[in-house]
Amino acid sequence: MIAPPLQRFELFYTEDLDDARDLVGQVFVPHRLDLAGGCTKVRARMHTKRLDRLAANYVTYGGGVLIEPGELGSFFVVQVPLAGQSLVQYGGEELLSTPDTASVVSPTIPLTQRWSTDCAQLILRLERPALEAHLRHLTGAPLPKPLRFDLGMDISTGSGRMWAGHFRLLVDELDRTDGSMVTNPLVFTELEDLLMTSLLVAQPHNYSHLLTASQLSPIPNRAVTMVREMIENHPEWEHTVASLAKLAQVSVRALQLAFRQHVGVTPREYLWSVRMRRAREELLASQRDTTTVARVVARWGLGHPGRFAALYVKQYGELPSETLAR
Repeated sequence: MIAPPLQRFELFYTEDLDDARDLVGQVFVPHRLDLAGGCTKVRARMHTKRLDRLAANYVTYGGGVLIEPGELGSFFVVQVPLAGQSLVQYGGEELLSTPDTASVVSPTIPLTQRWSTDCAQLILRLERPALEAHLRHLTGAPLPKPLRFDLGMDISTGSGRMWAGHFRLLVDELDRTDGSMVTNPLVFTELEDLLMTSLLVAQPHNYSHLLTASQLSPIPNRAVTMVREMIENHPEWEHTVASLAKLAQVSVRALQLAFRQHVGVTPREYLWSVRMRRAREELLASQRDTTTVARVVARWGLGHPGRFAALYVKQYGELPSETLAR
């Protein structure tokens, strides 16, 4: 028998409807939960793992149920059925959610759901302040109205399928017992960004038009120059694309497009090339008895020494240790 997702993070198993209501309500919001479809009992299970700005959940009730949480308020959810189906009523819309069609629920719209007896879902919770801040970083624009997604997302093809693949990647990594990358804060931060960005691009919403290249205002050359000077003067600092965009007072997306247009590379690629050049200069100016390749790599934030060495050979035609030995 195949284990359900996120089994290492089991929150509860219960056959008591009231217990299921209370425990699920502690993770999401207090809600109405009633038996439906002629069912007389439940075999409810929930697995949950919270990261920073999001949480991955697996929920099944083992019986037909009516769920009525109303407005979620402080978070979005994307519900991906693995089996069965859910009839979702949401702001005057109705959606039959199946393994090919996820539901994307925004926090300001009342929600009612009716799950089939065999319904089991992966549910991604995204904190509203985090997702809306991420959208502002991408567009550089204010959000005068609450972010609201279209309800149904086709996850059988196209960008919806791509997003669902990213979600499954997160779940699969959390399920690993042989050293998951998600235990590294740098990695799960990148995964959170990936899930938020790809959701905002894949699923239509009331600010989708701001994410098209045609809607991004061209940024002046001085902004690119300012960022290049910051990188050249302080390549050892812990820069991110978001911090560099904030310095230039432009959106992340606009800065990326401007660098592509004016420099031919992304800000991240430019930062890496400057750090690589500075590392080579230090290796050429140093002696074996005063430094090591590992120290130089660490000083310039160039990651794992082995990966650095491979890229160094590709760019300069010799090992960093050979440069240091000159």
